[in-house]
Formats: sequence, structure tokens, C-alpha cells
Amino acid sequence: MFKQNSRLTLAVVLVAATMLVAGSVAVASNTGFKINKPLPVTSAANPNIGNSWVSIPYFHPYANGNVLCQQLGLRTAPTQVPAAALTKVDPVTGNPTTVNCGNAAGFTWLPGQGIRIRNTAGTGAPTSAIIVGSHNPALSLTIPDTNASNGNIGNFWFAVPYHTTAITAQDLCNATGMFSTGVRGSVLSPNAVTGTGTPANCGTLQATQLILELGAAVRLRDSNGPFTFVPAHF
Repeated sequence: MFKQNSRLTLAVVLVAATMLVAGSVAVASNTGFKINKPLPVTSAANPNIGNSWVSIPYFHPYANGNVLCQQLGLRTAPTQVPAAALTKVDPVTGNPTTVNCGNAAGFTWLPGQGIRIRNTAGTGAPTSAIIVGSHNPALSLTIPDTNASNGNIGNFWFAVPYHTTAITAQDLCNATGMFSTGVRGSVLSPNAVTGTGTPANCGTLQATQLILELGAAVRLRDSNGPFTFVPAHF
């Protein structure tokens, strides 16, 4: 029996190591997560290519945008121009804030808020980066209501937990309380490789078929808000 258990343990370790190298899963423990996140570079053919909406763990070692840029190996001004850029969106006002790496010391973000990394092409630009951190299981988040006078108000870029129980967009609809009937809520999943985004309305087949990407943030929006929820996780 001891030999069988030892073989099983070794097999599990080898599988986990293989998946980590492939960058396909986050490694979780009681203390934190580690993921190798792909970061496609920008393209002159499409300004949306290279825009990665990233989920940063709720507890993380990145004191500000400059620290994040440094740790992820992003192109940084003034020695590397064009520098990579970081963007966050205030869901209440709809206003975005964008800074370039090297000028991002004042750039911080709230736990649970996804940020956009624009990985500019050029010498030294990474194709992926290691992101680390841990989760806050007690944190509650609020999706604000939309506003007809400003289409950006109510756009909540949600940093999906790395050990979320949600697999599809519909799972997020259910977990957040967004409407799946009547005037439905919606989930938008951007694709940094193609520069496009996949929208899905809650309660539709598309929402059940839209698979969430590990380490990626998604946009939540619902005109029936506000909705306050605690992100579901294992």
C-alpha cells in the first residue's frame, strides 16, 4: 500500500509540474497562487491586439504600477519606448486611468478590479509573465448600475479569482446575481491575441458556452444593479 500511495503522489506532482510549465493552470496553496500568464504584444494592424485584461490576485506584492511593470518584465520608459501601459476603469464614473510603465508610481487598483496591460511590441517585450498573490475570501464587490447618459458607467472589470468555481459566463451571472431573464446582465471576455471580445448575455446559450480564461478579467454589466457579491471560490 505504501508503494502504491508513493507512486500516486509522484504522479500527481509530475502532472502538476507539467501543467505549470505549460502555463495552463494556477498553482494554489494555503498561502498563494502562481500563474504563467500569456501577454500578447501589440500590433500596428489592430490597436486592440495586445490589450490583455488581467486578473491580479486580491492580495499581491505589487505596491503600484511601476512595481508591477518591473516584476512582469514589461517595457519601461524612459529606456524603452514605447513603454507598456496599464489601464483601470472606475465602474461608478466610467472614467479610465491609463499610465505608462516608468510613470506608474501613483497607479494602484482595488482588490477585485481587473487591469488592462498593453504589452507594447519591441526589444525586450515579454510574451508571458509570472503573476503571484493570494485571495481574500471575505471581500465583497459591487457591480454598480448603468447610466443611460454615459455608456461606460456600470462597466465593472472583474478580476476573477484564480480558484473560482465559475467555469462559464453563466456561472458568473448566477454567482453575482445578474439577471438572466428580462433585461439581462452581460459578460464580455476580451481576446488580446485577436483584438476582439466575446459578449454573452446572461441566461443565453452563449453564456453557457463562454468559458472563462484563467488569469483573465472580464467585464460585467447589468442595468438592474447594483449587485453586491462575494466571489465564489474553492
